[in-house]
Parts: sequence; structure tokens; C-alpha cells
Amino acid sequence: MKSLSLLAALCALTLPAPIFAADAAPSASADTSAAIASELHDLGEGLGYLRVHRVADAQDLLARTLPRGTALVVDLRYTTASDDDATAFGGVLARRSGGAPLLVLVSPQTPAALTPVLLKTPAVTLGVAESLPVPTVVVAQTADADRRAYDAFDGGMTLEALITGKIEKERFDEASLVKEFEHGNPNAAPPAEPDLAKPAPEKAPVLTDRVLQRAVHLHRALAALKRS
Repeated sequence: MKSLSLLAALCALTLPAPIFAADAAPSASADTSAAIASELHDLGEGLGYLRVHRVADAQDLLARTLPRGTALVVDLRYTTASDDDATAFGGVLARRSGGAPLLVLVSPQTPAALTPVLLKTPAVTLGVAESLPVPTVVVAQTADADRRAYDAFDGGMTLEALITGKIEKERFDEASLVKEFEHGNPNAAPPAEPDLAKPAPEKAPVLTDRVLQRAVHLHRALAALKRS
């Protein structure tokens, strides 16, 4: 990281969707939120993701994870924390070593008690407008869409799907023709063109967690810069 201006430039980059080494699915236990909060998820290329629902419940994991100095995304967007929790969290952050990126996700509902702690931490904060504290990187997504994307992971949607924002669309190219031929259909043809006189069926919008997506993209950009 050469300077703050360089960091700002990197944050504005539109990079390709990340490739995941692995993605841990939420536990099927009765308390899904607690299970997710107690796990470290792999975002690939040495980047971990830790979602914290309650700072008090995650203190042990934070104490084992944060001081390592490995690249990490800590999601505090919709956590809960008392003043004592925030103080303990600050003590854990102070023990962090190494120069690997620490990316902290915040939202307008991040507890105010965490603001002074995060302002003292050499971390990059990311969030939508009006997040607490004011993010280093402000992401262009509404607070409502941010919350729906956040809740989707707790509901079972994978991190990969939330970050890549994959759009399913009909394809019929050379590979499709080859596949049809291999399955005994030598006369395969593309599907008929849509009837422009009929209204197109409405498709549900693709749900993308843009705050987490930007954190992953930033990590990839910093890693590429370090290699160059």
C-alpha cells in the first residue's frame, strides 16, 4: 500500500469476480446464526471471512484469529456489542501482527461503541453510506439491499453466489451444439427468438453483497500489487 491515494484508486477498480477455493455452508443446526458466527469461512487466496453476530459470543474466535496477521474480512455490519465488548474487542485488535490486510465491514446499524475502537485500528472499513464509522470505502448500495444480502447468507445462500452475482441466461453456442450432437441430436437448433409482441417475464433481481464483494476485490488488487 503505497499511499492513501493509491488505496482509493484500488477501491474504485472493477475487477473480475473472485474465484473461491472453498465455501463453507451454514450449519443445519437450530441456531444457524450462532453456527455461522463461530466459523471462519474461506474466500480463497488466503483471505478469511468472519461474520460476527454478537461480539461477546465471538471473543474467543476473534482472540484466536485476529492476532495471526493473516488477511481477514471481519463483518460487523449487524453485530451487537456493549461498551465492555467493544473494549475487549479493541484489546484483541491491538495484538494483531503482520501487514496482511484487515478489512472490516460496517453498516448504519454497527454499534456506536465500536466506532472509537475501529478508528484506532489500522484496518480498511467498507460499508454503504451513513455507516458507522464513516467507511474508508463507501459502497454504492442501499442500506436495505445491504441488509437483504447479509440476511441471505444466514438463510443459506452461498458466499460465492452473493459475491459473484451470477446471472443465469440462456446460451446456445458452439459448445451447446457439440453437447446436443453428443447426446444424439444432430439437428439441434437455437431456441426460437422471443415474441417481441409479448411482454418479457419479469426476473427476480440478482442479489449481490456489494460490500463484501468490494472487500474481496480490494484484497485481490492489493495482492496483485504486492506481486508486481
